[in-house]
Amino acid sequence: MRLTLGRKLFLYTSILLLAVLLGAFAVLERNQARQWQDYLNVQQLAFARFATPELLRHFRGDFNQAAGSAHRQQLKGLLSFNPDLIKFTIYSPSGRVLFDLPPLNGERLPTLPVDRAWFAAALDPVSRTLKPDGQRRLLEVVAPAFSPSGEKVLNVRYLFSFASVDRHLQEMRRTFLLIALIAAVSALFLVALVARRFTRPIHQLTAGVRAVSKGQLQTSIPSSGNDELAILADAFNEMAISLGHNQHELQAKNRQLQQANAELQQIHERLIRTERLVAVGQVAAGVSHEIDNPVGIILGYAELMLEDCPEGDPRIEDLRAIIDECHRCKRITGGLLNLARVGTPRREPVALQTLVRETVESLRPQKLFRRIDVHLPANTALPDVWGDNDRIRQVLVNLLLNAAQFLRGAGDIWIELLADNKRVIMEVHDNGPGFSESDPEKIFEPFFTTKGSREGTGLGLSICRKLVEEHGGEISAAVSPHGGALLIVSLPVRNR
Repeated sequence: MRLTLGRKLFLYTSILLLAVLLGAFAVLERNQARQWQDYLNVQQLAFARFATPELLRHFRGDFNQAAGSAHRQQLKGLLSFNPDLIKFTIYSPSGRVLFDLPPLNGERLPTLPVDRAWFAAALDPVSRTLKPDGQRRLLEVVAPAFSPSGEKVLNVRYLFSFASVDRHLQEMRRTFLLIALIAAVSALFLVALVARRFTRPIHQLTAGVRAVSKGQLQTSIPSSGNDELAILADAFNEMAISLGHNQHELQAKNRQLQQANAELQQIHERLIRTERLVAVGQVAAGVSHEIDNPVGIILGYAELMLEDCPEGDPRIEDLRAIIDECHRCKRITGGLLNLARVGTPRREPVALQTLVRETVESLRPQKLFRRIDVHLPANTALPDVWGDNDRIRQVLVNLLLNAAQFLRGAGDIWIELLADNKRVIMEVHDNGPGFSESDPEKIFEPFFTTKGSREGTGLGLSICRKLVEEHGGEISAAVSPHGGALLIVSLPVRNR
């Protein structure tokens, strides 16, 4: 069993209390025994002074006559008022026994030697304590008797029992033990209360420390009074509050660092994309300059030759293939120029809901959208977007054309608009085949395309991302709930 502070306090106090009680009992018993013994000695000396003349008058000098049983009974009756007297013996000055009365209580006593020198020196009643052969103690009192001329004529030897002293000591022990038991129980009860009073705050403090170590910084322990334990409890509560404030500050700084790290990551990614676009732009400038003019000339001659060919000429298909490839080259070079073109968009309020409706209405007559249902967003109050109306329209047109091309001219496109305090979010869904790549981010890389080689250049979504980021927005891709592709465009709202 582990010895706690309360148990140690209770144990040590109990041992100290028992030691004090036992020491006090030993001192008290010794002093009380001495007092009772002194009292017995004084009392029996007085008895000897009083009883000796009466005994001698009773004998009247004839000790042989007093040896009869009747006379002995009279002597026992005369001396019975002293319950401590066991027997008495009358000696001559030389130590010869003149009369010996058997023990009054009938017990057998051992033979006690006669100290003749002590008897001869006794001029007044004297006493001493005897303990014959390791038995119980006896008080021996010798009282001398003198003749009218002052000559010592005999000595009377009295033997007294210590029974009354022992009885008083036994009663004192019982009383003391009862008092000690009551005092010990009361004291130990008070010690238990004091130990509980001191250990309870320590237990509460221990529980509080463990709770704080587990991260429960709102922990507080009760504090009462103005002693050291109360001061310690107040200090713990102040520490817990300080730790809680520090934790909140660290969490806030951690969130700020995470946000700054995310922003730096986004900036890093944008810089990488910008470097790629710069490299593409450098290539695009040279390609457009070197290829556009020869391709334009080839395209012009091919169209003239197509006009001059009679109907049914087998060269018509070849000329049309040349014309299509020339147009494809022009689209690629035009896309490269748009990708490389650097410029600051105009900043003006744009009603995105109106822009969406106008753009969709302008695309409906095209052959690609004749069998596609475009679901417009519901009319809701949305804040204006702060940006370039034409460039935002270009982004939307590219997204709708991509969706229509994936649908192969038949399907559904959904446009949804959402807003919060800082941004307007435009989502374009379709129920087409979706992305074939596991990482949707790849579709925004230049020249990456999931269409056929004759359907796309892989520059449309790259241009969309460039235009959106020029507005301080973001564009991302995901899987649509309708099973196709989902493009999400986030643009900042107008600052009021």
